[in-house]
Amino acid sequence: MRIAILGAAGQTGRALTAGALARGHHVIALARSPEKIVETDPRIDKRRADAFDRESVVAGVAGADAVVTSVGKLNLRDPRTNLSTAAHRHVLEGMATHGAGRLVAISSLGALQTVRRKGLVRRLYNYLRREYYGDMHQMEELVMAARGVRATVVRAPMLTNEAVEGRYELELDATRLPRGLKLSRADLVNFILDELEQGRHAGRIVALANPPD
Repeated sequence: MRIAILGAAGQTGRALTAGALARGHHVIALARSPEKIVETDPRIDKRRADAFDRESVVAGVAGADAVVTSVGKLNLRDPRTNLSTAAHRHVLEGMATHGAGRLVAISSLGALQTVRRKGLVRRLYNYLRREYYGDMHQMEELVMAARGVRATVVRAPMLTNEAVEGRYELELDATRLPRGLKLSRADLVNFILDELEQGRHAGRIVALANPPD
């Protein structure tokens, strides 16, 4: 499978690239600065794609069988509050243009707007990031409404660089959250690659976390 990864230069994007290659897939690595992708495997096709640049994203997914998006705003002071919706609008256009039919979009537990999180610190954190999470919520609606695309949205909590646990809570009800507050990036990668290969949750929004201690 040829998998296009938007955000391939980030931590999660690099982990997805390594995981996909380990399973024998080819990777189209899309990044605003592709020179930051240091892997030299010949199965990696590095392409420049800026989430806000429609033409670069549309052209970037050419040749892909599936797309994984790992888009996140690092600087909360960036006035552009529509990063996720802009990126996915361009991704969906590119998929329609080039005939790619499978999408896994990484979202956040914070995108579920109807659940009040326990704890003052978490509620304050969600408030400070309300525009960011609101954008992700709109992205989820955009992706799930797209025609001709078999999409899975994966809501993830705080990601860690811990080793694979091999176990996680999977919440299939899009109106609920798992109990866990963390997820190893390695477990997220395995879940996404399993989903691309098996398609068990196409057409759904799921939430994922490692079980709480």
